[in-house]
Amino acid sequence: MLELRHPPPETQANTTMVRRLFDEALLLDPRHGPVYNAYGNMELQYGNTDDARAIYERGVQRNCTDVASVYHGYAKFELSQGNVEDARSILRRGLEQVERQEGTMLENAQRDRSIFLAHTLGMLELNSQNLAEAKQIFASGLKRHGGTSQLLLGAALCEVRLGNENGARVLFEQAVHADEKHAHAWQSWGVMEMRAGNFVTAKMLFECGIKSNPRHGALWQAYGKVLSFDNYILFMILSKISHDFCVEMNACITRSMKLPWKVGWVILKRLEREYESKRLYMCCILH
Repeated sequence: MLELRHPPPETQANTTMVRRLFDEALLLDPRHGPVYNAYGNMELQYGNTDDARAIYERGVQRNCTDVASVYHGYAKFELSQGNVEDARSILRRGLEQVERQEGTMLENAQRDRSIFLAHTLGMLELNSQNLAEAKQIFASGLKRHGGTSQLLLGAALCEVRLGNENGARVLFEQAVHADEKHAHAWQSWGVMEMRAGNFVTAKMLFECGIKSNPRHGALWQAYGKVLSFDNYILFMILSKISHDFCVEMNACITRSMKLPWKVGWVILKRLEREYESKRLYMCCILH
């Protein structure tokens, strides 16, 4: 695995040794899905795309015990080559096969792999702007597997893209209740609230996420961003109360003076109750 994370310079000795090790591993267990995935990924890193594709195809044909890892790696490979349609087809085939295998293997493990592929396929459709298709995939996954955090997050992101903030909030809340350590769910919910102008809510969500998962760098980054808005946000809010005060505060900010923090947040909380107001000041800030 160290060879894959930090591939050495491509020499004949290195590549021959690593290929031999992978081949020996597959001789011992021809249905070991993660080995095909790692082997194909190594060939991709060395630029051998035809060999990588052939290895993934071998893994698919072997009907591996963890076939989800093979299909996921294969789809990721095709995406790296710009073959979105091929990646989509591979993920659909993989999801169908994993769902057929449910009940014939360890139930929990197979269920997790099915959720994994459904989430990957749904996110592919979401990022391809196929919102209706993505929403259907997440809905089918939730119907089949119940309220899992990954699928709930995907469904929430669909609602965000569709402009349904209230529906997204319900799904985000269910996602973090299903897994309070799901940092991406906290982050995505907070970002949506921040873009909607709900800065107090966003700040609280980022803080909850950091408390649950303090090692997640993106959460800290989002938290820092919402805090960095403080002075400018307060200036924009207060400017709506009094034009004269707006002029005065502009002079204060020019002199690098700061607003009273607690007073500003009290005003912000009051204005956040007004939907149109928050839309207005967000437009001022972002444009």
